[in-house]
Amino acid sequence: MTDYNKAEEPHRAEGLLRTKLYLPDSTPSHITRSRLYEQLARSMDTRLTTVVAPPGFGKSTLVSGWIRQAGLRSGWVSLDAKDNDPLRFWRYLRGSALQALHVNLCGETGLGGFESAERISAQLLHTLIELSDQGESLMLVLDDYHVIATEAIHESLYDWLGKLPSTVHLALISRHEIPIPLGALRANGRLNELSLTDLRFTDEEIDSFWHKQTGAPPDGKTLRHLVRNTEGWAAMLQLSALSHSAGQYSGAIKPLTGRNRHVADYLMEEVFRHMDEETKRFMFRSSILDRLCPSLCSEVLNEPDAGDRIQELVRRGLFLIPLDDEREWYRYHHLFADFLRVKLQDAEQAETALLHSRAAAWYERHGFLEEAIEHALSAGEERRAATWVQRHAHVWLKDRETAMLRRWLERLSAYTANEPGNLLLLLWIDLMEGRTEMAEMLLRKLNTALERMKAEPQGSEFLRMREEVRILENFHSVMSGNFDRALALIQEYGEREDLPGPETPLLLSLGLELNEGTVPFIRGKFGFNGRIDYAESYHRAYGEFIEKNGMHESTFTSYQQTAMAEICYLNNKLPLARSYAEEGLRLGKKFGTVGSYVPSVLVLSNILIADRRNQASIDFIEEAMRHLRNRHQHTSGWYRILAASMVWHQLQIGDLITAREWADERKQRTAAERTASKSVLFPNDEDFIYIRILMGIGEWEEACERALHARTIAETGGNRLSELQALLLLSEIYAYRNDSVESGRLLLAAVRIGCRQGCIRPFLDAGPAVMERLGKYEATVSHSSMWSEKERVFIRMLGHRSENAAIGDVQADARSSRGSLDALTAREREVLILMAQGLSNKAIAAELVLTEGTVKLHLHRVYSKLQAQGRVQALRIAENSGLLGKL
Repeated sequence: MTDYNKAEEPHRAEGLLRTKLYLPDSTPSHITRSRLYEQLARSMDTRLTTVVAPPGFGKSTLVSGWIRQAGLRSGWVSLDAKDNDPLRFWRYLRGSALQALHVNLCGETGLGGFESAERISAQLLHTLIELSDQGESLMLVLDDYHVIATEAIHESLYDWLGKLPSTVHLALISRHEIPIPLGALRANGRLNELSLTDLRFTDEEIDSFWHKQTGAPPDGKTLRHLVRNTEGWAAMLQLSALSHSAGQYSGAIKPLTGRNRHVADYLMEEVFRHMDEETKRFMFRSSILDRLCPSLCSEVLNEPDAGDRIQELVRRGLFLIPLDDEREWYRYHHLFADFLRVKLQDAEQAETALLHSRAAAWYERHGFLEEAIEHALSAGEERRAATWVQRHAHVWLKDRETAMLRRWLERLSAYTANEPGNLLLLLWIDLMEGRTEMAEMLLRKLNTALERMKAEPQGSEFLRMREEVRILENFHSVMSGNFDRALALIQEYGEREDLPGPETPLLLSLGLELNEGTVPFIRGKFGFNGRIDYAESYHRAYGEFIEKNGMHESTFTSYQQTAMAEICYLNNKLPLARSYAEEGLRLGKKFGTVGSYVPSVLVLSNILIADRRNQASIDFIEEAMRHLRNRHQHTSGWYRILAASMVWHQLQIGDLITAREWADERKQRTAAERTASKSVLFPNDEDFIYIRILMGIGEWEEACERALHARTIAETGGNRLSELQALLLLSEIYAYRNDSVESGRLLLAAVRIGCRQGCIRPFLDAGPAVMERLGKYEATVSHSSMWSEKERVFIRMLGHRSENAAIGDVQADARSSRGSLDALTAREREVLILMAQGLSNKAIAAELVLTEGTVKLHLHRVYSKLQAQGRVQALRIAENSGLLGKL
């Protein structure tokens, strides 16, 4: 294997740095500390073990040595400051656990979608609970936990720790006291603690260590001196042994406390002072690197023989710790690294920036983007760093690693941070984190910057930034609930004639996932706070923009098609819903947008159910789940929704066993999730399917509790569609309880919402029993002044729809579409025929001797009369309804 490949290997394992997951190996001077191993063995009877002592006391060496000797199944994470991002922290903890469990990490980064810290911790906990039946213990170790300063991580880890199964144990290694509540664990005997007092070397251990290091046991005077002056500090003992081996050790060293950092500095200086100049220069210059490999060191230090130099340091025991089994990657012991960095600053301040600059170049060239940016910032090359951040921002935005992006941008000077490209990224981050107030301020700054750019010869860069800002203004309006403004903006956007071409690299065109996560941007079913009227107006306006500009093959179009499919389904326009969903499905597959692909699958599967083709619906969902697995998107929340839908459809054809098993699994998973998670904006598809399955298997009390909770969240969040669905479920539950009064009240409350939103399908999907009860209220409502004429018409219409089988609805809509043939003019029919033959607008214009503008006008009239949204939908409706055959 070449050194280049060696450098690549430890970089990313599905987004994780492999060297951070490596269980440290013992050094040649390592001794077995039986008394401490016995104390660590108690960890298997407790939930948490803490090993807390200042640097250099052998904490990591002790724990890793015990794990290796005991042959434990273990996962290890070497934490660093970048892991203060909760999402990153939980990704690494999950990665270490799954690696220990020999589970393939492929797909665990949620490619194509993204994850939240809460979801990862819940997924991992659920997996550990499931595997606990196997009986084998698992030890998870978080080394250097003192670098974690994010309170949310401490809180989530403590909450997670309390739910671990008895076979899983956690160890935290830290320089400082662990900042989580330990009193209850200590009182219940579920905490194993090792402190500075425990880790000090005893007289016997000092004797053994010295013998192993120097080749001979210490004489009585030396041993007494070591015992008195090192206070059992492992690092001080090793430095003393190195000094002795170099002929420099003296019993005249003054006694100083082992916790005093000056002792280590003194002894390190003693060891360092007697090295040759080339070795010293290599060590303190290489100390800028968190991890060392020959290729990296050769370039950064300009030393071709860096590999030989590294092996020499290892042989001499100079605090190099291996980070892989092949002994290609190493790091300095933290204590020694700090000492070397101080030496570097004192000796060659001017060269430090150059070293960081070279490191940045090496990392960037080898694809280590995070490390490249860190070193560029340390080199003072903030523009270089900002360029890399902007160039690759879509990678981190797509995975929602916004905390890391924000930290980089905050390290820039005010002047650089206020450049349009950096302001733009901050705006995306704020919107993805739901910070609409901060986004308002950034929008003002960006628009001011755009005015300055407009006056300067920026060319294509100005056009790109202008479009980015307009897109974000639109999303900001949607997220802040200003739906009128959002609609006005999209309509204004559609009227423009100066849009940039497809070559303009907009962030949105790079495949950002918009429909999953803490802040879902846009959807037909749950977008716009469940206001279907706004969602329909918005997506129809965007559809006109797509058609006008020929943007049928774009990432965002997949969301628009899917949203229209959901809207048409809710309005019970099933042929149109099918047409939109098929296009959303195709585009979702093409662009890998799971947030458009899966909702399209759900619409089409529901249409199959409406067509009484239950098994076909199950097969269709299974195929979609297979597709996500093949694309490594099976950790996306959308995959769970597909699984829930399949179980619901199986229950409808009598499969109670599968439904009960899934419900039990869902309960365990729900228990693992933090119910107070900020990511719960409103109940989603899976929540409502879960309630229906609980009702289907007879767990009515649990179903009622869940439905009441869903209604509360929906009302609090102002999501009308979620509230409607919760009301329908509660109506069924109270009917089961024979509480007809409350059941009727809830049902009629749902009717009021449904009437305002034009939502027909939720009532039909609720089943015959609901529609039968609604029919009983129809006569009462018709004579009540409490109901508007619109609401009375809506109830009568629902009653009429319920009298027809669902398949009858499909056929009735198809007949309506066929009838619209009579509304087409002769010229419109000609245009439709040529369009069906695959001709472009330009070719149709040439064939009929018309202008392209006239052809577009005819097409818009055809779409309107067929109730279609664009070319593809019009052709599908015409084909499905037999229109093309008649023409």
